[in-house]
Amino acid sequence: MFKQQGSGNYIPTKSVIVKPEAQVDLNPTSINQVRFLIPQYLGFIDPRGTTLNYNIKMSGRGRPVPNGRAGVHSLWRDFRLQDGTGGTTLEEVQDYNVLTSQWWGYTQNDSIAAKRNMMEGRQVNPATGSNVYYTGNQDWSAGAIAAAQNPLDLAIRQPIYSGILAGTKIFPVVATQGLRIQMTLDNLQRSLVYPQGELGLQSAPCGLKVEIAAAAQQKTAIGDSFTCTIQQPADGPGGRGVNRNVVPYNNNPWDIGDLLFVNNGTNTESLGVIIGFDKDGDNDLQVSYIPNRAITTGLVNTYPVGASVFVKVADRVNGVVVTDVPDAEIAKAAVSTSYVMSDIEMVCAVVSPPPGYVQSLMSQISSSKGMAMDFKTYSLYRVNLNATNGLTNQLIPATSERAYSVLSIPLSQQTQIAIEKDSLQGVTDGCQNYQYVFGGHLIPDRPIDLVRYTNNPPHNDALHLIELEKSLVNCGYGVRNLQRVPDRFLIGRAFSKYGQVSNLNGRDLSLRVEYVGATDQKLFNHYVCHLRRMVINTQGVNAF
Repeated sequence: MFKQQGSGNYIPTKSVIVKPEAQVDLNPTSINQVRFLIPQYLGFIDPRGTTLNYNIKMSGRGRPVPNGRAGVHSLWRDFRLQDGTGGTTLEEVQDYNVLTSQWWGYTQNDSIAAKRNMMEGRQVNPATGSNVYYTGNQDWSAGAIAAAQNPLDLAIRQPIYSGILAGTKIFPVVATQGLRIQMTLDNLQRSLVYPQGELGLQSAPCGLKVEIAAAAQQKTAIGDSFTCTIQQPADGPGGRGVNRNVVPYNNNPWDIGDLLFVNNGTNTESLGVIIGFDKDGDNDLQVSYIPNRAITTGLVNTYPVGASVFVKVADRVNGVVVTDVPDAEIAKAAVSTSYVMSDIEMVCAVVSPPPGYVQSLMSQISSSKGMAMDFKTYSLYRVNLNATNGLTNQLIPATSERAYSVLSIPLSQQTQIAIEKDSLQGVTDGCQNYQYVFGGHLIPDRPIDLVRYTNNPPHNDALHLIELEKSLVNCGYGVRNLQRVPDRFLIGRAFSKYGQVSNLNGRDLSLRVEYVGATDQKLFNHYVCHLRRMVINTQGVNAF
C-alpha cells in the first residue's frame, strides 16, 4: 500500500471538508449519532491529516467537562467504518472511550499533552480558574461572586483513533466506493465529570462553620437571602471542607443555581437556591442562598457546627424545579447537565499519488486475487465479574488468527453511570496477581504480582510494568509514561515479539486474577488487538 513519503517526490495534498449526512447539532440525550460518507471521487485520503472537527459547548451547574483521561474522546462510545455501499463493515471499535482513556496516559509526554489540551479538549486540571470550557471569575477570596461561569464554544480538531483512520497508509476511497463512518455518543453520566469530583456532592458533604438557627431563617419576602459559612478541611469531618489556604476559587464544590441542603445527622432540609459566594472575616467561604419555601416560613430544625452541607447529584444532572423564589433563580435551578456539538464536519487530507501507482492499484483490483490491505484494529469481549475473593477465571472467546496483544481493563460497575465518579478508570480492587491461560498453558509461566497496587499509597510492580509495556508496544503505541499506573490500571499480554502475530483461533484464552478484599462488581473489557484484512476485487469489498 502506498505511503506518503517524508522526503523525495512531492505528493500534492489538499484538505476537503465533508459534511455529515444529517447536518444537525448533536447532544447525548436525543440526537447522539453522526454519519459521514466520504465520497469515492476524493480518490485517496491520508489518515494523518484527517480529523473530526466541531464546536462543543457544555451546559449545567458544577462546570461539567469531558473526562480528562481522554478529552473529547471520552464522549464517544462506538465507532464503525464501512465501505461506501454500507454492505461491508471494515472496522468497529466498541467502548472506544474506555480503550482510548487507558492508552492515552501511557503514550503522553509534555508536548503531546499540550497538543491534546489545545486540539482534543483535555481539561488540564480540576481548577475552575483555568477551565478551557468556561470563562468568568470564580475567586470568592477576592470579593463577592454573584454570577456563574459562562460556557465557551470550544473548537475541537479530533483525530479518530482507528486502524484505518489513524494509520500511516494512504487509503483508496476510490476502490471502496467511498467510506461510511458512524460514531455514537456515550451516556453523559459516563463520559462527563465535575472538576471538583465528589466534594460537596451527596456522598461527600462539607460541614457548617457557624450554627444555623431555625429562628434566624424566617422568610419575610420572596427574594430574602441568607448565608452560611463552610468549615476548613482541618475542622471538618474526614477532612472535608473548602480550603482557603490552597487556591480558594479552585476549591468551591458548588455553583450558582445549585439547590443546597443541610443535615444534622437526623433531619435533612433544603436551605435554598445558591445565588452567590463571598468570604467571612477569616477568609472562609460564605454561601448566599434564597430559601425555596413560602413567606413567613422558616427552618424546622437548628443545625449545629459540623452539620453536613451538600447538593444532590440528581439535581445537577436533571435540573430541579423550585418554587417560592424569583424567576431568575427558578431558571438557574432548572438547568440540566449536557452539551451540544455544532458545526460538525470531517476534514479529509486528499492526496494525489503518482499515476503509475494508481494504474497498478486498478490492475490489482481487476485481477482474480484483488488488492489486499491489512490494518490493526480491536475486538472487544466483555465479562461481568462479581465482587468475588479468591481466584477468578474469565473466558475471552477470541478467534483472531493474527493477534498482537490483549488489553484487559477492569471497570467498576458501581461507577459506570455516575457523573460524580470516574467511570473510565480501571480499578485494582484488591487484586493480588494474574495470569493468562492460552491453549492450556499459563502465560507467563508464573503469576504476575499485583499486591503493591493495593498498598496505601499504591506502588508499581516491575514485572507488571514490563508485561504492560510489551502489550502496548505490540499494539503500536509508543510508551512514554509509566507513572500513575494504579490510576490507569490495566492488565496486558503480548502474544508475539518483533511485530509478529499469533493465532488465537481454536485455542482457548482466559484471564485468571486473584482478589483479596474485593468490594466492586466489575466489568472487564478485554480488547484483543489484531490484524484485519480488507480485500478489494471485482466482486466488491470484503473484510475478514
